[in-house]
Amino acid sequence: MSQRTPPAWQSALFARRTLGMIRGLEAVRAAHAALGRPAAGVPVVHVVGTNGKGSTSAMVAHALRRRGHRVGLYTSPHLHRVGERIRIDGAALSDAAMQALVDRVLAVEGPALPRALTFFEILTVAALLAFAEAGVEVMVLETGLGGRLDATGVVPATVTLMTPIDLDHQAYLGDTIEAIAGEKAAVMRDGAPVFSAPQQPAAAAVLRAAAAEHGVALRFVEPLARAPAGLPGEHQRVNGALALAGARVIDATVAASDLDGVRWPARCERVVSGGGTVVFDAGHNPHGIAALVTWLEGQPHPRRALVFGCLADKDAPGMVAQLRRLGAPLWLVPPAPDAYDLGALAGADSRLFADPDAPEFRAAWDAHLAAGGEIVVCGSHMLVGRLRGEVLGEAVDEVALTDPLARR
Repeated sequence: MSQRTPPAWQSALFARRTLGMIRGLEAVRAAHAALGRPAAGVPVVHVVGTNGKGSTSAMVAHALRRRGHRVGLYTSPHLHRVGERIRIDGAALSDAAMQALVDRVLAVEGPALPRALTFFEILTVAALLAFAEAGVEVMVLETGLGGRLDATGVVPATVTLMTPIDLDHQAYLGDTIEAIAGEKAAVMRDGAPVFSAPQQPAAAAVLRAAAAEHGVALRFVEPLARAPAGLPGEHQRVNGALALAGARVIDATVAASDLDGVRWPARCERVVSGGGTVVFDAGHNPHGIAALVTWLEGQPHPRRALVFGCLADKDAPGMVAQLRRLGAPLWLVPPAPDAYDLGALAGADSRLFADPDAPEFRAAWDAHLAAGGEIVVCGSHMLVGRLRGEVLGEAVDEVALTDPLARR
């Protein structure tokens, strides 16, 4: 895998991760105003929820581009390069473009701002600058965390898409489905119509109550008849239905067929490698892993191994329980020094490796593929990003690949 020493601007940007999750929009609003409120007035498809936000966002952007619209897409986290988070008409920004944008955002820090900007806030304002200067006709903005106080709320939504809500980031959003749904439902204050995926009853009740409080039109979509070509899995039928509903608010002529051909990396993504195949999936909570397992159950493989690792703030036991439904050998690989202690999850069906660079892991990986096996990598964007970068020859930023969350 090709890793590169990060330039100074990138190191400074990622150092902002130490600010963690700061609740409140006052600083990002002030920075946006100081820069002349770039992209104000551009229609916004706001994508909120727990799982499926990236896929849904990608499908909205793809469908609108097929109808001739110039689209800005902002997502998180990235797999290989930070510029992947900001895309204009499908193209990720270069490092040089990112540096120029970040420098301009940081230049407004000082007396005009009530505090320093976080990593995610800097990138959000940078995305709005990039979209304004590119003259995009619509922006698709994926929330980073929650909804009520997420930096993407600095610009009002034209339509909000609510993907499936489940437990994740409990340290910030709450320990119950109701609490997490409440954080996400708070985006309804913008008054934009909301389309939601089918939800657990507790989450659906919270959304209905918030819609009534704010006088917002709320509609629950039905899954499409099939998943859009390009993103496999039954769960993409729901994401596709959401994307279609959101895209049609912007352009009523969008059809379900406009979703076909979409590509979004590390979502049930199968790659031929070393005589076998590797499946990359960025699922990082039990609900996301369950969707991956359901898809894999429909495609049995006689020689499948599961590579799993996650960070310390994730529900590793819940994810491993889902993976064990497949009855395949489980390779536990901590993606970073601050990873979840996977030793407690080891069993007769598993092998524990020190890290992705361990010689024993590399030997097992190569031998398994050489014998025509399939390896499934999941549990962490960091783990998936590293191993996918190696398989595809993608240069990977040496700085951490995850979003600015405190480690426990």
